Amino acid sequence: MDKIVNLNSSQPLAFDTHWLKENLPRYLWRENEIAGAVVQLEILYIGESSKRVVVLYQIEVQDLAHATRRQMYVGYIVPADQLAAEHEKMAAKAQIQPPCGRAVVLVPEAAMILVAFPNDQKLHLLTEAKLQPWLATHLHEVANGSLDGMAWQVQEAKTEILRYVPDKRCTTRCRIKIKAATGLAKEISFVAKQLADTEKAKRQYDDLVAMRQAWSGNGVAAPAVNAESKLPVRLPQALAWDENNATVFIEEISGKNLQHALAGIDLARVMPAVGGMLAHFHRAHQRVKKSVSRAGELAEIHDVVQTVAAAFPVLQPRLQRLFDRLESAQWGDSPAVLLHGTFRLNHIFIDGDALALIDFDSLRMGHPAYDLANFLSSLYYLEAQERLEPSRRENIARHFLAGYAAKAPLPVPPEMLLWFLADLLIKKQTHKYVKHFHKDRAQKVERMLALAEITLAGCRNAPAEPSLATMWKLLP
Repeated sequence: MDKIVNLNSSQPLAFDTHWLKENLPRYLWRENEIAGAVVQLEILYIGESSKRVVVLYQIEVQDLAHATRRQMYVGYIVPADQLAAEHEKMAAKAQIQPPCGRAVVLVPEAAMILVAFPNDQKLHLLTEAKLQPWLATHLHEVANGSLDGMAWQVQEAKTEILRYVPDKRCTTRCRIKIKAATGLAKEISFVAKQLADTEKAKRQYDDLVAMRQAWSGNGVAAPAVNAESKLPVRLPQALAWDENNATVFIEEISGKNLQHALAGIDLARVMPAVGGMLAHFHRAHQRVKKSVSRAGELAEIHDVVQTVAAAFPVLQPRLQRLFDRLESAQWGDSPAVLLHGTFRLNHIFIDGDALALIDFDSLRMGHPAYDLANFLSSLYYLEAQERLEPSRRENIARHFLAGYAAKAPLPVPPEMLLWFLADLLIKKQTHKYVKHFHKDRAQKVERMLALAEITLAGCRNAPAEPSLATMWKLLP
């Protein structure tokens, strides 16, 4: 971890977009190409992978005829003494040549190796060239009952990257055009989710299948696949599973995620429904292996505290006090319900009045307070990122908690909700600023810690049994 902290403290050239725009043309082009200019460069993601700093770039290049082309590159920042060996290894592994420029680019001043997308060090990324032959034997699965018993030919297959974390996961929208012998034509779209870990990907597929059977009571069968209006919680259907590429193919959910749609919605109408949807989710008759426990949370947050303290030694005493206060609180691990694990605005889709829940990568068993706190902590993160006004954040929290309280399957003690909120403000939100090298991260880290301190103070002063609908008054 010290290696990463030291890289960040020196602000490496890999983070300097102005330097990169000016200097990348010296290294980017193949020997037989005429060097063009880098006219735009955007950093899409910064994080840590396998103890290396990883940067995802969107680069727009322009040739002498002023034609432009966009290309994604993954930058790996490695110690100088490993640069040559890593470059040789990555160059040997890269199999796909981009339309222009090198597949693997060494940028010595930045101690960085650039690898052109879709070459990835761990993922066998889905491309249009790979999708077309795969569809030859799996079209009936992803078509989800829309082939009407006829024979179809794939005319076109297009892919669009929705979210990509190098070496870890990639979510791709697939759009295909098919044609029957009768001349009838159709378009089908679905989503492919790839993970570096095959077992985790298979578990996601199995969980999605199982969840559609989980809305039952006393052994009553779940609603039919197409009876979406009868599902207490709308969720995407698992369509197919590809073991060779650790890919789950799922139904594409229509609408927008709530984070993007937030400006145009009525909070007093939508947010109670969001809370109610989570309450329904917590009633699912399904169990998974992963769980949330007091001991497990304390172990995780202990590691995060050490990481944050390594980056900001001056915060060590403050971090230790926060950990001690979390450790001193006592609560039991039961009752346990099915938790979404990362319940937040961008994992909820809205289409008209209909809501849907996506991204089930982090399913676990635990107290419902965990999901509630996850949602609330994510709102503070959006506020710190200046994507959400404080008054709007408060209104979202108020209406969300009221909606959940109206349909809650279990009582939620206020001290437990506040404990989890403080826990997640540190473990997730504070950690993001260290791990992903956010701008002004020192100020943002302090802001999250201050919120955690206020939240823990509220734990001590919380009334014994307040209404969950009024819990928003206890929030920082």
